[in-house]
Amino acid sequence: MEVLKEYNNINNAHKKQEIAKTILRDLPEWFGLEESTLEYIETVKDYLMIVAYDNDDKVIGFYSVREENIDVLDMYVLGVLKEYHNKGVGSLLQEFVDKYALSKGYKYLMVLTLAKKANNKEYLLTRNFYLKMNFSDFYQNDDIFDKNNPCQIMIKQL
Repeated sequence: MEVLKEYNNINNAHKKQEIAKTILRDLPEWFGLEESTLEYIETVKDYLMIVAYDNDDKVIGFYSVREENIDVLDMYVLGVLKEYHNKGVGSLLQEFVDKYALSKGYKYLMVLTLAKKANNKEYLLTRNFYLKMNFSDFYQNDDIFDKNNPCQIMIKQL
């Protein structure tokens, strides 16, 4: 398995959207809110997308990241096909994003995810992944997503 290392590796907006659509549709436990999923699929065209491929050149995961400000890179949306969970794909992508962010002078990475208090088993897995990747809880807010989906902002100092 290899993570391709082209910074704006997918420059074609339609291809970015197709990749996001394929992977997010494979993850309904995480991306079950249709309005949010459609927004991600639409907007990934505007952001850097880093893609992981298997040995047969099949896209198996992606990270779409956007600049929050000159110091902070936001992990906008990411996903790994379910059949590749717990096989190191997310970790490889995260390592690549860390190196990319450092090379561009960012000081922090941030991610918005569902807060622990939501007690959602899939997002508890997501949260554990970020903790393993050295992210820390920064701020929890009940209004960022909506009051039924409390948001946890996690950060990582580079």
